[in-house]
Amino acid sequence: GIPYGREYGGQGADVLTYTLCMEEMSKVDASTGITLSVHTSLCCPCINEFGTEEQKQKWLRPLVDGSKIGCFGLTEPGAGTDAAGVKTEAAKDENGDYILNGTKIFTTNSGFADTFIVFALTDKSKGPKGMSAFIVDRNSEGLSVGPNIERMGIRAASNCEVIYENVKVPAENLLGKEGQGYKIAMTA
Repeated sequence: GIPYGREYGGQGADVLTYTLCMEEMSKVDASTGITLSVHTSLCCPCINEFGTEEQKQKWLRPLVDGSKIGCFGLTEPGAGTDAAGVKTEAAKDENGDYILNGTKIFTTNSGFADTFIVFALTDKSKGPKGMSAFIVDRNSEGLSVGPNIERMGIRAASNCEVIYENVKVPAENLLGKEGQGYKIAMTA
């Protein structure tokens, strides 16, 4: 919680202080550095910058105080980190909630994360401009996390495939507005 406001349980320090702490941590163990960096630099800022006050209290606060861990789901099989190639979809159901379907890969921290930031198309006809961002709880029915993916380096960091099969996401877990997902991903 170093770069986050005290009102959310953070230290209220500047980005330079956070960066120096991450450099020191990464000198000792790059895997720990990546784990903390994805949590603090990718997951948390999405909620901090684009979330409602209710989302910040419910989701950001436990991420900032370290009682929960976050991950960031953008990369997909066949698309890599090309946000324009995302195929995961989120369709509204009759109650106004979203149903997520798709697969993300190389989702750092997903092996143990509690909170997932997930990017999905809410309007395929608009391409990247039809992408939206969602906050998803690990315990959501239909969300499954595969085994850790073997890599050449930074092997102690969790990096898994995550499958979303008819995962119901409450409408209040939409991050920002529909169609802002690409902007949110690129900002992070």
